[in-house]
Amino acid sequence: MSELSSLYCKVKIKKSQLEEFLKSPLEKPQLNKNWLDWWDSRRMYSKMELTSELLRAYNDNTNQEIIDGWIEYKQAMAFSDYDETTEEWHWGMMFFSENYTEMLPMFSFIISLEKYVTESPENMAIVFPFFWGDNDVSAYIYFENGKALLSPKVQSTADVNPDLMNKTTEYLNKKWDDLSKEMDLD
Repeated sequence: MSELSSLYCKVKIKKSQLEEFLKSPLEKPQLNKNWLDWWDSRRMYSKMELTSELLRAYNDNTNQEIIDGWIEYKQAMAFSDYDETTEEWHWGMMFFSENYTEMLPMFSFIISLEKYVTESPENMAIVFPFFWGDNDVSAYIYFENGKALLSPKVQSTADVNPDLMNKTTEYLNKKWDDLSKEMDLD
């Protein structure tokens, strides 16, 4: 059985823009070359064709409802942190998914941030097995020239900028320390 990968997303975004994004309705993802190239680059069991029907958004009304739903689902150990000093939003969950079709709505959610973020080489999202000692990357989303793109080239953590990867693991270690203190261990 596969273990759940972690999701980490960090974007530079003004507080007003984040608030606007969170109150906005969900965008329906559009199947395009980027989605198809990324899908074709993934290694998975029983791989099916990526279709418009498979590529979907969550069923929530607003982006805030997505965040709230994941945070309420305690087993995910989700977090949403905004740093007003650096104008950075850190979003993710320690235990996200191991199933590509389950991940697709989250990728749509993250890609829909593209209109709101401030350009920065550190804007990114990654899904990888943070806890399990594996370096496979399920997805890596980068932001460039006003677009959010799934990278078909990033297959492992070694394919990610080492500085960004170090900052990612540092942040997830910090979140794990914080969130595990709140765990109910009965």
